[in-house]
Amino acid sequence: STFVNPTACGRPYHVTMGEEQSVTVIKPCSLADISLDVDADRDGIVERNNPNKASWKWGPNGHGAILLVNCDCENCIQVLRYAIVMADLKDMSKMILRTRGPAVLPEGYKLSLHISRSHAESVRVFRTSGKPQAECQDYPLVLNKEQLAGEVPYVGGDSQQELFVEGIRFPDKDFDGLITINLSLLEPSGQGFPETPIYTDKVMFRVAPWIMTPNTLKPVEVFVCSTSDNYDFLKAIKSLVQSSGYKLKICHEYMNRGDRWMQDEIEFGYIDSPHQRIPVVLDSPRDRGLEDFPYDVLLGPDFGYVTRYPVNERVSSLDSFGNLEVSPPVTVNGKKYPLGRIIIGVAFPTTAHGRNMTKVIQDFLWAQKVQEPIALYSDWLVVGHVDEFMTFVPAPDRKGFRLLLASPDAGYKLFRSLQVKGHGRAKLFQGEYWQVEEISVDELMSNEEFRAENIYVQNCIDWNRDILKKELGLDDEDIIDLPILFKVFPKKNKRAAAYYPDMVNMLVLGKNLGIPKPFGPQVQGTCVLEAEMRSLLEPLGLNCTFIDDFASYHKLQGEVHCGSNVHREPFEFQWWNLEQ
Repeated sequence: STFVNPTACGRPYHVTMGEEQSVTVIKPCSLADISLDVDADRDGIVERNNPNKASWKWGPNGHGAILLVNCDCENCIQVLRYAIVMADLKDMSKMILRTRGPAVLPEGYKLSLHISRSHAESVRVFRTSGKPQAECQDYPLVLNKEQLAGEVPYVGGDSQQELFVEGIRFPDKDFDGLITINLSLLEPSGQGFPETPIYTDKVMFRVAPWIMTPNTLKPVEVFVCSTSDNYDFLKAIKSLVQSSGYKLKICHEYMNRGDRWMQDEIEFGYIDSPHQRIPVVLDSPRDRGLEDFPYDVLLGPDFGYVTRYPVNERVSSLDSFGNLEVSPPVTVNGKKYPLGRIIIGVAFPTTAHGRNMTKVIQDFLWAQKVQEPIALYSDWLVVGHVDEFMTFVPAPDRKGFRLLLASPDAGYKLFRSLQVKGHGRAKLFQGEYWQVEEISVDELMSNEEFRAENIYVQNCIDWNRDILKKELGLDDEDIIDLPILFKVFPKKNKRAAAYYPDMVNMLVLGKNLGIPKPFGPQVQGTCVLEAEMRSLLEPLGLNCTFIDDFASYHKLQGEVHCGSNVHREPFEFQWWNLEQ
């Protein structure tokens, strides 16, 4: 038998009376309908009772609400533990409690939001207070890691109440990004007993991942440091950026404290949702002179900040973000990577004591899921960064880009052709300004030890070339080999660095490239290395500007890319439409 109260909400429960007897009773809750709703179909509208609101599915036909980490800095940041301000609301995901029923609940009945302890570490929920003036105190905190359950007022009648949800953790090794929030109607159980739920509704969010931006996306602003010895470099960068039509931000000495390696300190990216998109800078754990720059200068309203720092691992040069790159979008064996793939450098697999990017950084990158990382072998380099032997430039054909790789073989081929043409006496490093001994092409080519070193370097690069071809789905026609020679240093564990300015370590601003000036051999007043670069890149519609970074960067084992950084526009593709 079923006993129904005329005013019941229709939520049955089962009472067992014997082996073959049972009664299904509808508990009288005096409410017609209770619904906790989110934007489950990702259209910016919080619809009522979407059937998929409590689950998540990737893809263009997927579903599930999206949550941003509140990692920017609003005016009321110091009280965010307890309340929010209007500026924060646009970053948060809206959640709506909808009810249809009587003006008040029966005595002792109440509505409660609640969350598991594991999920509460990653989220905070606020509600509107109903006050006419929206100030900080008008959005009380309902849930956080210290408050796993909180009562929400029942407004009565046919009504709705807005709640606001913010993420406080990015996906990571111990957090898959999924968060479930529950709403229960509680009834009194009798004096001295806690209330018990008679109806529960739930919703699910996925925290938006941090997304890197590749060279092929349009620049927004270029960042570079000013130091006591880089005036000419800074002047050349400023000219290139202004002529390209972009903004330049100079970090002066009082902020950089003599640290010129802007690329190594930070990596620009963003987070995205149907209701809001925010640039977010990832701060490396290297923490040298630029340590305070991302937090003090970049973090602000609508510009987020995130960092990871190892507790039980030693930070090495491989944790600097010249060792963190991302490819343009690719398709590999039918699998699409519309946001590209992250690229990092690590130790060679058979090296027992090589340097590696710390596990906490790698775990963070893998956990974002949308730009599946590729590990290359970069520990063979003195500095150990992938940007020392590779980069990407835009192209009008094929896959929309080219992979540029440093190539000692291409360098030797070019210099041999000079000898054949009778230019063996042409010299590299001409002039006394750089305090580097001039050397002729003939002298360079006759140095057997130097040749052996570059054979080793070419083998290292070829190893990485094979990985990149496989993991990015590239053909040889998608790769351009740049003529760059390297020098191996026995006192630095036989690791290598570019012999002359490393032309692959360039600044990419749309079709305009800022390339380290190589100071190669001159033929009829033209640098042969510069001419070769132009012949390789200008057919792609790219413009080559050669920047003198020899004294202020190259001699310190860095180049143009190491000393600059670019905040770029985000992808048009929305990450939640990715097929997993």
